[in-house]
Amino acid sequence: MADAIGGVGVVVHLAALLPPNSERDRDRTFSVNVGGTENIIKAMEERAPDAMLIFTSSISTYGTTFDEEPPVRVDHPQSAIDIYADSKIVGERMVRESSLNWIAMRIAGIMVPAFMEPPSPWPFVAEQRVEMVHRDDVVDALFASVNAPGAANKILNIAGGPTWQMRGEDYARDFYGFMGAPFEDVDYRQSPGWVDWYDTEESQRLLGYQNRSYQHYSDEMNAIIEEMMAE
Repeated sequence: MADAIGGVGVVVHLAALLPPNSERDRDRTFSVNVGGTENIIKAMEERAPDAMLIFTSSISTYGTTFDEEPPVRVDHPQSAIDIYADSKIVGERMVRESSLNWIAMRIAGIMVPAFMEPPSPWPFVAEQRVEMVHRDDVVDALFASVNAPGAANKILNIAGGPTWQMRGEDYARDFYGFMGAPFEDVDYRQSPGWVDWYDTEESQRLLGYQNRSYQHYSDEMNAIIEEMMAE
């Protein structure tokens, strides 16, 4: 790691074990997500002390905010409800306590424009507030963060913005509609999950990444399905 980092100006740290794999073995998840982050921090402090560390965290670290007033802001307490979020809370703390310059991105659930199986269960209940983010907007945020000096040493919520702020049932209904599957088959969580609506005013001002509305995503999904049906 030290050899790879020597002389660089920015390190974008994306590596992690994600759900559902992260939930199968706490020790392994902490070894990868926390131990790996520790390795990067130590290598940067030794070989690239002036470089910026971009750390990808998660809005799941806020825990369940179902009964609170939206939007969720970055000063909201963190309270993990799964192993992955717990590992990200610890990793974030290590980044903030390091001697490095850093940006911590708490990223919302990422929507990928592709044909795929629906999650089972969905990470929310039907009436829950949900704000996802387009995959390519996340890429834009990461790209912009590399040259965003005003974002140094900040925690930023990364989510889709107002057009993505819906209810769980709306997301699930649209997804099943794209796929042509019966909506009655939807499988929700038994209790509220960690999704909500988020305050992204500062992250959007600094990074300018919210470039794809929910309608843009919907149009992409419809086009993908139409192309598949025509083959």
